[in-house]
Amino acid sequence: MTLTPRTLRIRRPRHTGIAVGVVALALTATACGSNDSSDTAGSEQTASPTAVSEEPAASAEAAQTAFTSYASQKPFGDTVSALRKAVADNGMMILGDLNQAGALKSTGLNLKGAQSFFVGNPAKGKTFFEANPAIGAEIPLRMYVWAGDDGNSHVGYFDPAAMFTAVDPGLAEGGKQMAMAADKIAQGATGGSAQPGSKVAASFVSVASAKSFPDTEKALKKSVADNGMMILGDLNQAGALKSTGLQLKGAHAYFVGNPTKGKMFFEANPAIGTVIPLRMYVWADADGKAHIGYYDPAPLFQAVDAELADGGEQMKMAAGKIAEGAAK
Repeated sequence: MTLTPRTLRIRRPRHTGIAVGVVALALTATACGSNDSSDTAGSEQTASPTAVSEEPAASAEAAQTAFTSYASQKPFGDTVSALRKAVADNGMMILGDLNQAGALKSTGLNLKGAQSFFVGNPAKGKTFFEANPAIGAEIPLRMYVWAGDDGNSHVGYFDPAAMFTAVDPGLAEGGKQMAMAADKIAQGATGGSAQPGSKVAASFVSVASAKSFPDTEKALKKSVADNGMMILGDLNQAGALKSTGLQLKGAHAYFVGNPTKGKMFFEANPAIGTVIPLRMYVWADADGKAHIGYYDPAPLFQAVDAELADGGEQMKMAAGKIAEGAAK
């Protein structure tokens, strides 16, 4: 099964605000589908009250995640090449990439290396989306390669076992499988072993929309702009998965941020590229009801670098305003 390649739509920066991001996404993804972001465009659905859940879907113990990093024995470019090979060697694919270092050059920031890779397997991903399309908030998995000020490179990601569980405890076993695959890939790319950080709560925030899926997408775009932020790229998972035979009613991830603030966080610690720009995900259930979901960025910022905790709280407030504005 092959997914048709398409370059993600990139939006030029037009606003500034309190939240974070990069100027543009270099996401040339085989995980992208048609330009039509919805299989239900023009359809109507009964409005339902906006509902918010900010608690992990499972117990706090089960949904504790950690920022896992691996120190590489290779320079940044060679680590990226090794990651690509390790992904293929483990039966996975790089479905898209985000060159944060390249994007941030336009802000005057010259990082030694910062690039995210979205890693998955379409056939396996199909089974997860069939079980619960909310899983698009996590897959394809974001694996991030960066170089520190000393030039040493690293690979990092958040433990997908907990992230899967936070979305749906019924997908916990799939999350464990993804965690094992990610560990093998990272070890193969770096030659190092995992260096897990402190545990934090993986809290999946889900907001039920009062609108149809396509109208929720439109409202999200407006709410992003109204809150001084930008959509820097998008990933149409529903369109991509059509080629697998799966017909979702809607599944579309948006990468949201602000270059000016993003520059400040990357200057402080380039490992923050594991979190920003923030993925905000819109999907529809089998009954057509639309939702907006994302992982609470506050604990994720904290896990990457405790010094960035205040920035995580700012991002949390901004994401909440955006989601509520889009859903009501």
